[in-house]
Amino acid sequence: MLKEYPKFTAAAVQISPVYHDKPVYFDMPATLDNAIKAIKEAASNGASLVVFPELHIPGYCHFAIELDRGPEYTSIWAEYLRHGIEVPSEETDILCRAARENKVNVVMGINERVARYGGRQHNSAVFINKQGEIVHVHRKINITVQELLIHTRGNGGTNLSVPEFDFGKVSALICGEHNQPMLWNNYVIQGTKVNCSMWPGYLGGAEELPWVTPAMTTAVASTGACWCILAAEYIPPEKRPKDFYPNTSFYQSFGGSAIISPFGEIVSGPVRDQEGIVYADIDLKVNEMARAIINITGLYSRWDILSLRVRQEDYEPIVPMEAMEAPGWGAAPPAAAGLATADAPPAGPGGPAALQAQPRPAQRAADASAADIAELRQKIAELERRLVEAEGKEK
Repeated sequence: MLKEYPKFTAAAVQISPVYHDKPVYFDMPATLDNAIKAIKEAASNGASLVVFPELHIPGYCHFAIELDRGPEYTSIWAEYLRHGIEVPSEETDILCRAARENKVNVVMGINERVARYGGRQHNSAVFINKQGEIVHVHRKINITVQELLIHTRGNGGTNLSVPEFDFGKVSALICGEHNQPMLWNNYVIQGTKVNCSMWPGYLGGAEELPWVTPAMTTAVASTGACWCILAAEYIPPEKRPKDFYPNTSFYQSFGGSAIISPFGEIVSGPVRDQEGIVYADIDLKVNEMARAIINITGLYSRWDILSLRVRQEDYEPIVPMEAMEAPGWGAAPPAAAGLATADAPPAGPGGPAALQAQPRPAQRAADASAADIAELRQKIAELERRLVEAEGKEK
């Protein structure tokens, strides 16, 4: 049936997480509470999609180890883990309720603590729809600079999928993922309409991010013919802790949130050096207008000479030995063993169906081997039948 192109309002939230002086360091409950207030404010201003920056809860990891202060660093690391969020959890239930009550879609950057593996953390984006359901969790596939001391790299499989909200498909690129063209190409091929571009702020170790962040986000918008909601962190000087840890970089997060059209035009923002929310009206017809010029899933596609290979399965560090055995040996399939994938949170209340346990590659290999054996036995039986018939005719 012929339908109109969806139109809605998007919001990029630029508010500071709550940090404290040592030995407290972080304040996940207060940061979460402020995020809920921002969701309500954005919804009251007509927003249907609300995007937060990278690692907004409990805040970006603005700290890196000084070798002569190792014990103090380990305390910060442990507190960062403690203030992380599991998916699902009481904290995600609060976010889901806010999305449902305010009828908005939310994409939130979090430090995700993985329950199954002790100390495992991911730089993640959680997608929550208007019904208050977690429809996707994306974990940053390559981590950057001091994040290397904290986060585990994201998986393939469901981690690389593009979820769908009521208006269309939405993807997320977290900071350095904007420099992963194959990841972005994968999203575009899946049909993303809006990309959530999540940054910790505009400054970087080489002081080049004031130029790189908007340039890379604009490139993503124009190459993919999609809207980009650029959400960047800002921490006012008065909200930066005074006695945190010597090797920190709170000064780097001075914002720059903006909303960019599929033609690469900045239609709202950038907003720097202040807290606030950036809004823009989104018309998905503009996506198709941009595709009239360059369409890498249509006229500009050359998949016959340039192809993209994507790992479709979640990699698991633990696989039962029985999974390698052919069925019929009395071994339960891995799915029955209740194993969660290493890079997809276990299913639970509010969890996305896409994250449910899937058949393991080893199990499918075993099933395929069993099928091959059965087919071979059938062929042998047929040959034996023909041999008996031939011997009968000779007699």
